[in-house]
Amino acid sequence: MIKISYNTAKYPFSHLSSKLFNISNLSKINEQREIFSREKDQSTEYHKRYYKWARTKEFIQLYDSFILNVVKPLYNEEIVYQSIPTFRICYPNNIAVGEYHKDKYYRDINWAEQVKEDNFFLPFTKAFDTNTVWVESEEDKGDYAPIECEYGELVQWDGSNLAHGNKVNKTGKCRVSVDFRVMKYSNYIPSNHGSINTKTKFQIGDYYKKI
Repeated sequence: MIKISYNTAKYPFSHLSSKLFNISNLSKINEQREIFSREKDQSTEYHKRYYKWARTKEFIQLYDSFILNVVKPLYNEEIVYQSIPTFRICYPNNIAVGEYHKDKYYRDINWAEQVKEDNFFLPFTKAFDTNTVWVESEEDKGDYAPIECEYGELVQWDGSNLAHGNKVNKTGKCRVSVDFRVMKYSNYIPSNHGSINTKTKFQIGDYYKKI
């Protein structure tokens, strides 16, 4: 697991999200609803607003610049990256993801092991304790611990092979974040397998972009 700092003035994800959601402090978002299942953890009004924004010129230019200048330097070659980052919101007394899982089980496992995707966790609020992602330290070890980081930090980790999920958020603070996946272009293999929510195929020009 690697933690990378970046300039929030240059990449103001939290500020722009606050404007989008018309709320001054993202960590204070609170909505009483039943505990999310996997099928409904992408169903809120905030998700709808985010995914509409994610297709605008403003967001695409910001995100692509972030990938080019913050993420790509971590690799020594061209990369393939998720076109639209996945949005998460972890309300107090709820969870952001409906089940513990390994990402490779949402893909073709043999394909996932060949392409070696990296996961990136990008919080727009402080991520800590029960409002953040909990992940095991080694595959199948089951020793879950929180990924803790501040706004302005990006975390690279292995979500394909390490089981991860959420505890019920008892911090009183909402966590707002996105996550995305990256692989070396030399490892890229197109796949007809579709993503679990949108059924977008794991191919450049669909789920992925290349830079």
